[in-house]
Amino acid sequence: MRLFQCVTFFPLRTFHRYTSSTRLQVFQNATQIVDPQRIRNVGIIAHIDAGKTTTVERMLYHAGFIRSMGNVDDGNTTMDYMEQERERGITITSAAITIPWNKHRINVIDTPGHVDFTIEVERSLRVLDGAVAILDASAGVETQSLTVWRQANRYHVPRLIYINKMDKPTANLSMCLASIRQKFGVEPILLHFPLGHGKQFTGMIDLLNETQISSNEQLKISSELVTSERLKLIEKLADIDDKIADLLLFNEKPISNTQLIVAICRLMIRDQRYVPVLVGSSIKNIGVPTLLDAIVNFLPHARTIPGSSISNMGTFMYIFKTVHDRQKLPLSFARIYSGSVKRRMSLFNTRTNEREQINKVFLPFADNMEDIDEIRAGSIAVLSGLKEASSGDILVSNKRPDLDTFLHDLKQKNIFLPDPGLEAPTPVFFCTVETYSESGQKQLDFALKNIKREDPSLRVRIDDQTGQTILLGMGELHIDIIRDRLKREYGLETYLGPLNVNYRESPRKNVQQTIVWNSHINERHATISITLSIEPIVADDKKIIPFSQIRIIRTEEQNFEHLRQEHIEAINLGVRLALSTGLIKGAEIVNTEVKLHDVQFSGSITPALYSAAASDCVRACLRLADCALLQPVMHVEVVCVADRTQVVLDDLARRHSQIIDVKQGISGGLQESMSTVVTRTPLAELIGYSSTLRTITSGQADFTLAIDGYEPVRSH
Repeated sequence: MRLFQCVTFFPLRTFHRYTSSTRLQVFQNATQIVDPQRIRNVGIIAHIDAGKTTTVERMLYHAGFIRSMGNVDDGNTTMDYMEQERERGITITSAAITIPWNKHRINVIDTPGHVDFTIEVERSLRVLDGAVAILDASAGVETQSLTVWRQANRYHVPRLIYINKMDKPTANLSMCLASIRQKFGVEPILLHFPLGHGKQFTGMIDLLNETQISSNEQLKISSELVTSERLKLIEKLADIDDKIADLLLFNEKPISNTQLIVAICRLMIRDQRYVPVLVGSSIKNIGVPTLLDAIVNFLPHARTIPGSSISNMGTFMYIFKTVHDRQKLPLSFARIYSGSVKRRMSLFNTRTNEREQINKVFLPFADNMEDIDEIRAGSIAVLSGLKEASSGDILVSNKRPDLDTFLHDLKQKNIFLPDPGLEAPTPVFFCTVETYSESGQKQLDFALKNIKREDPSLRVRIDDQTGQTILLGMGELHIDIIRDRLKREYGLETYLGPLNVNYRESPRKNVQQTIVWNSHINERHATISITLSIEPIVADDKKIIPFSQIRIIRTEEQNFEHLRQEHIEAINLGVRLALSTGLIKGAEIVNTEVKLHDVQFSGSITPALYSAAASDCVRACLRLADCALLQPVMHVEVVCVADRTQVVLDDLARRHSQIIDVKQGISGGLQESMSTVVTRTPLAELIGYSSTLRTITSGQADFTLAIDGYEPVRSH
């Protein structure tokens, strides 16, 4: 029998006396680790209030980066450094930090949990090699947890799960494991046996190392219990992994910790249906060091491009985020996949086909940047000096025009790098924004240009009729944060118009039309005849598909050899102009395919005439296409005390909600009965819903929402 160890966990208020590392030492220790095999690029993803930022704060503490731990409620955490984050107690923008742990370098990105800032999670996951999904032990898998999990699925990011807040009175590990199976569709591999639940939670048994991690020095756990629980873990692994099964059946020696770790990693690589699960309480500082160990043991090392490809590509990096700094101007966050990056280095931007020069190279430490001379493949760096680079850009040192072929060849070798570009989610709200003086308009335009470059989910456009500036965002909070940033960072007092839902329009019929245009300019006569058709696109997932470009229908009679590229671009421009304003509510036309069937012309035809004719032809088609008005519909979950359930249901019915489910359970510090109401509700019906919900439930309810697609507006 292996020797069972007991590790006493020191209380929060005294443990810092045992940590002697200074920030400079931490920085030096991190920069000395350059082997990609010892680098982990990890994201922290979760629903809002699951404890992401608190967990990262404890990670920094144990790594020696900070001497005392801040709290979200006190507004003094390292990663939530924006004033709005500290005031509101939420994460708004993803923050990166580099720490050493057990002879490895961990690059941690703390991402937001609020639905309005999903783009921050999206662009971070593109460059991460692994992620930690944090769950609230009293809530299990919540709405936004499921959203970010699906995002990670899309980018094939391996994950482990950390069930936090085991000290809450309503913590329920069995419920959490069941919700992981049901909602995530994976099988949890529980690596910890909790010691108590709720207020009695004092720690856990690490089943791999057979160690007791507890804040209670008097608590003594029998070695028989540990051996029994560890055997259950081994038997579960043996059921799904042949090598562990062989060791269990035919090997006389005990199965080692290393063999179990290798088996779990093997399962995670083979298919991502099996996920390691750890438990703890970050606020009480229980379980975070074992989480750091798990990141090193189970999550993959940094991806790099193989050496044979480096000679062709040189330095290859992906820009995933841009921020603006008053002193350093634009700062670009980059993931480096091959070569190295040095100050004063010149790189080629594959999107703009232009070269850009790096002024300085930094290692990120939340809102602070440490200046370094060089950073190598596998790392995340912050670069200053890139003037045009934005999220989704790929920069290389050797100009390579056929980037698509290069990325495809890597995929054939099971090396997945981010595709160029970044598809931002569709904004669901819009409002006008104005300054209180005409002189402030130029400053407003400059500020919005910078913020838009930082935040691809923000759209800015000018109303053609009124000339007003319009903001399009992901929610009320998103737009409110933009207004706050304009005031704090740019000194601009602005006025926001009423918040409106960002509707869309879509045709329901196939229509083909021909338009003939005659032009007389300086006694020169020109005629153009153009035939276009529009067809509705049915999106099964209820998403909207914006127009990209026309589809040219070539026939034996019409092969369009006379049509130059500049004319095709002009026709596309005219089509986009026509589709930008619908006939019902002036909303953008989506889910539409536009085909070009014929173009005939005589005289001197300018590109402007091609655009005008195409625009008129599309408008003629739309008038006959029986367009429908589409509205965003939200997935809503309301948690309330049981005796308020009917009031909540009645109010949601008045909001034309589709009730999907009503669940009963136990929650709250007094163990009162609670209800969870799940609905699909039009976004237009949810403006101001938070204040109404507080009123009708006397403050005994909360709700979360996520966009669930677009649907036609019903007759009401």
